[in-house]
This record gives sequence, structure tokens and C-alpha cells, in this order.
Amino acid sequence: MESPHFGDRIQKEGDAIRKLLTRPSKTKINDLLNNFSVRELAADLQKVAPTMWGVLTSVSLREGKSRRNKELVFTAICAMLSVVRSQKANNFQVIMGLFLLGSGAAKREIAVFAQAGLSVNYSSVIEHVKALSEENLRIIQQVVKKFMCSVAWDNINFAFRVESQRLTSKDHFDSGTTSTLIIQQDPETNTPALHGTLPLNMKPSRKTTKQIIKNHSSLLLPPVEDTRRLDECLLWQLKQVALEHKSELAHLKIQFPSCPSIEQITPHVTQQYPLPAMHEDESSIDGTINVYDTIMRNLKLTNDDMKKHGLMFTDGDLLTDSLVDKVESARRNNNEPIEGMKASIRRFGLFHCKMSGARMVVNQHWGKPNSPWPGSLWWEHTNLLGRKPMSAGWQSKKSAPWKQSHELLQMSLAAHILDGFRIHCGHQDFDTWASEASMEEFNVVAEKVYHNLFTSTAFEKESEAAEPDIVFMNNILYNRDVLYYWLLVTSIKAGDIGRVILVLRVWMVMMRAPKTMPRYANAIFETLGRLQEYPEKLKKIFLHNWLVNLTGKPNGFKEVDLLQEHTNFWIKVIYDAKGVNRSWEWLSMISVCIYSLRDAMRKVQTSFDIPVYGTRHTIPDMSNEIRRITMKLQEEKIQQHVSSRPANNEVEPVKDLLSEGSKYANKRSAFSKYQEEDYMMVNLGFQDESLVETVDWDDEDEGDEEEYQLTPEDLAMDEEEPISMADELVDVAISIMDS
Repeated sequence: MESPHFGDRIQKEGDAIRKLLTRPSKTKINDLLNNFSVRELAADLQKVAPTMWGVLTSVSLREGKSRRNKELVFTAICAMLSVVRSQKANNFQVIMGLFLLGSGAAKREIAVFAQAGLSVNYSSVIEHVKALSEENLRIIQQVVKKFMCSVAWDNINFAFRVESQRLTSKDHFDSGTTSTLIIQQDPETNTPALHGTLPLNMKPSRKTTKQIIKNHSSLLLPPVEDTRRLDECLLWQLKQVALEHKSELAHLKIQFPSCPSIEQITPHVTQQYPLPAMHEDESSIDGTINVYDTIMRNLKLTNDDMKKHGLMFTDGDLLTDSLVDKVESARRNNNEPIEGMKASIRRFGLFHCKMSGARMVVNQHWGKPNSPWPGSLWWEHTNLLGRKPMSAGWQSKKSAPWKQSHELLQMSLAAHILDGFRIHCGHQDFDTWASEASMEEFNVVAEKVYHNLFTSTAFEKESEAAEPDIVFMNNILYNRDVLYYWLLVTSIKAGDIGRVILVLRVWMVMMRAPKTMPRYANAIFETLGRLQEYPEKLKKIFLHNWLVNLTGKPNGFKEVDLLQEHTNFWIKVIYDAKGVNRSWEWLSMISVCIYSLRDAMRKVQTSFDIPVYGTRHTIPDMSNEIRRITMKLQEEKIQQHVSSRPANNEVEPVKDLLSEGSKYANKRSAFSKYQEEDYMMVNLGFQDESLVETVDWDDEDEGDEEEYQLTPEDLAMDEEEPISMADELVDVAISIMDS
């Protein structure tokens, strides 16, 4: 029998390719994304079009080995041919279009890819995004009807530009709000919590305008056992830093135990669902009410639905927490779950609190700029390391940048710990001692370092000396404060919320020192006060969902408000792809499928053998900086008592934040905003002016800095998020076209 003509065979194979790349009309975009695989597509193409694949192989033969993956190129060629044959045979092109949009490609770049047959056109991309957005919103509405969820939100700002300005259409700056739905985990079963896990009646009723906190003494005087456990954790943290940054101690790592566990969150994969962006400014009470109501409408939740759902945590930064509190106060007599906020349980953001803690340490120990005397963070940052100048200190009008502050504290702490080991190891050659030390010897020296250089007791001992060394005293306070900060950082990453609480209790006092951070002191005090009044089940679910874990891996935890900041960042990346004439309607649509678009980006990059987002963020080697600080600490004897040190006549003593903050509890007005009023109001007519002048007004908010605005550099500190590579995503897209 005569074989078919070559042209007929090619034509039949072309039709087979068309069918392969054409999907049923009701196929969900999420299914298309989830099932897309270039490697599987290449294998299928070889089966349905062996002749064409053979022709491409023959045409591409060359001497030597090609650096390109031929299968990827052949697959792209077949996909381009199929869309020429039928516009509906565009599975490959739809994925590429979503990838380009998610990568921040502008309309003109997508048009180039579409003309080349590698992508659908821009309008088609947007239509598929709309379909994807509608699909995701339906999924979200189904999720919240089954599982117990929390809602996080944050403000987002955009500079809107219009192509042709008119009286009613001009470039302008808009403020809006983004939000995320997060499924809560039941710590008892380590499975997603279901409806009714926390009934509404578990929330203590609010009868007064103020949030009343009882039993203040239990918050201010932690149990002896908690103090002991905090000391154990701090000592462990000191040892861990020494082992991490002293290579000669590497032989001890295998024997080093994990940090004492206080209350560990079981690793699990947190499921998050971005909600539609809202053109609502949350920075007022009315704005917060509108945001909350809009979220409920987007979720299609009624009061009856919320009664079935039960309590819902609301997460956000300090501004969000404060505004929700005011709304709860104003609507305390309304018994409806939504209108009366009876279903809402507030949680302030630990990421913003962590950043404030870093700035507290930097501001307190920054020292006097341009001072010739060593021993301050300014000296280490500027004189020793020559780092980029930054504003710091309590007198600075601008908040210290978090990334710079965090890295400075990380390097400085390591240097101070290593110098402490050098001082107390009892050996002239620290390197030799470190390479030969046993775990028992290491532990003994570590305790000496901790008790002599990192505790309040060591500071008090030096301050009571016949001739106190001010530089040494300041150093001890700094060591103690920075070690608290670093323990919080590592505890968050490890997911031990118990250790986080131990540090927060200390910060609650430190942030009460005059002209520091009373708003965070209030937030911590009030939150811990509410927790001690909650039923045990509510308290445990509150704490065990205060951090999220997107990978389910140990040491993969992060703060809820950091998660929301990442969402804002990626919305802005994709927002920049739209060009002029953007709208909130468009943002509302795109925000719901932000992570679906990122999944498309991951799939395409992985399929084309391009590292996902380039190189992930890694912490640059700090050994040279640590070595330099350590050397100077030794030369200047900063961590040793020096009698008649010349600098002591010039350097001002740093105030002990713990000591200063603890004095607040003795004030007549202490915690008045959390106490019931014990007086009756009487109309005395007009008040004499002289009486007004004698009133002791206690401005609790005095000293708080302006709200810090996060930068992409700050977000890039999260190792899981490739923020730093966002600008390169369009270049990656172009490189695919070149393949």
C-alpha cells in the first residue's frame, strides 16, 4: 500500500497539534495553569507529530553541541504554527501572555510576542485575567463558607497617570487598601479550623469606650519561671551566634542543641487568598468601616454567615489595629457580628513591631554623630564599616531604615559576642582555644560572657563600681538590648510564639521609657491583657496563627503583616504593566489573581530552564565586617573595664530603657486608658485658667516616630521572596523570545 504523501502527513500532524493545544470551552484558567508543562507538551508533540518533529530535528543539525535546549525551541515553534492554524489553539500562548503580564511587561512588549505567535494579544490576556479573577473570587467565597479564616489588610498608594489630561481627569495620587483571606490552623489537630471552632460568645463583651484590661500586675511582673526561661533562650541565642560566626568552633555544631521551646507552632502550609483591592483609604474611622464592610461584601458574608463562621481575626499594622479598636468601641452597643464588630478579634502586626524594635535599639545606642570617641553604633556604622549614611537617634526627624539597621545589628552583635568569648576564654590565642574547646568548656565560657556582658545585673554592677566606666556601661546595655532583638528575629523565623511573647513582655516595658515608643508599648500591653482574659482555646488559636508559613518547613515562619506587604509589592509590579489609564476596577480584578500570575511566571521560567526569578535573595558574607568590628573592640577595650578612660569625660551615659520604662507603672496616670473610671462627672461651670495650668497632662504618644514606609530593599530581606529580582523579570521574558 502506498504511503501517504509527505504534505498530507504534515497537514494531518498540524491538525493533531491544533487539537492538542485547544482546550474545551469551559476549561478553568486555574486548571490550565496547574496542568501546564512544557516538557509534557514536548513529549505529546513528538507522539502526535513525529514527522514534523523529525523535520525540525534535521533542520537544526549542526556541528558540535548546541547550548540551546532544542525541545523547548521545537515546542515553541509547534505552538506558533498551531495558533496560525486556529486562534483557539492557544494554550501555550495564554500561559505566555499571563507570564508576561505577571512579569511587568507593558502592552507594547506583549504585542510583539503576540505578533510573533508566542502570546495572545493584550486584550485577550486581560480577558483571561478577568476570567481568572472571577474564578479565584468564587473559590475564596467557597473557602470562607467552610473554614475559619482571618483577614489582613493594609493601605496601598499609587500615582495614577492619565494619557490625556482634562479638568475631570488628571494625574493624581490615590490611597487604597488591599486585603488577604487566610485560613486559620487548629493547633489541636494541625488541620484547617472549621466553622464554629471559635463561637462568637467566646469574645468577652465590651461595655465601655475604653478597652478595659484587668490584673495589670500579672503583665508587669512576669512569673519567675518565665524570667528563667527567657534567660535560657538568650544564653542559647548568644551561643548560636558564636557558633555561626566563629569557624574554629564548627566542630561543636553537631553537639549544639536546639533552642529551648516555649510554645512552638507546628509547621504547616498557610493558605492565603488575596481579595479585591479597594479604593478605600483605611486611615480614618469611616475609612476602616468602609474597608471592613467592603471585605464582607466581597466575601458575600452576612450576619447569619458570621454567626456560623465564628470569630474572625483581623490583622494589620498599628494604624489598622488602632482604627479597628475605635470602631469596636463606637459600635459596642450593636450586637450584630458585622455591624457591631462582634466577630472581630484584633492582632497587631509583628513585622512592624519587629522593625520598631530594631529602630529602638539603634536610636538608643546610636551615640553622638561625628564624635571622636569609640563605642557607639554610629562609630561602628560610619567610622569602622564606612556604610551608607543613615539618620538615627531619637532626635532624628526621619525613621532609621530597617534593612540597614537590621544588618548593622546583626554584624555588631556577632562581633560583640566573639570579642566577649575572646576576653573570657582564658587563653591568649582565641583561635587556638576555639579550635580545641569542648562543648563543656564552650558552655562555661558562654555563661561568663552572658552574665558579665549581656545582663542588667552586669550593668548595675559596673554602675556601682568606685569608678564606673561609662563606655563599658553603655556597651553592656547595648549588648543586652540587641540580644533581645535578635532572639525575637530568630524566634519568629522558628515559629516559637512563646519566645516571641517573652521578648514582647520586655519590650512592653522598654518602649515605655520617655520619648521612645509608647504606642507599641500600649499595643503589646493591651494585646497581652486581652489574651489573659480569653478562653484557652481562643488564646491558643490566636497565638498559633499570629505567624504564617507558606512552605510548611521548619524555620519558614513569617509575620502576617509581612505577608500583606509582599502582596502589595507584587500588585505594584503588575500594576506597572498596564501603562496609563489604570483604574481601581482594574486593580480590583488583578489583585485577586496576583499569586496565580506568579505561578504562571514560575512555570514558564522553570520550563525554559531559567532560574526562578534569577538568584534568590541571599545574605552577603559579613565576616570581614564582623572581623573589623571585633578587632576594634579589642583595640579600644570597649568590653572591658578601663579605669580613667579618657572618653568617660565626654561620652554621655545611655539610659537604661528597662529601668526608665519600669518607672511608668508608678505614675498616677499609668494605664489610665485601660482602666475603668472611678469618678463621676460634675458640671462645675467655667474652669479657672489658673487651674488648667496646674493640670498634669500625660501625653502618652510623645516620642513615637512617624510611620515608617517600607522599601523593596526591606522586603528583600525575606529569603523566600525574590523582591530584589522584580526589575529583571521583563528581561527574562525577552530572553524567552530569543530562545
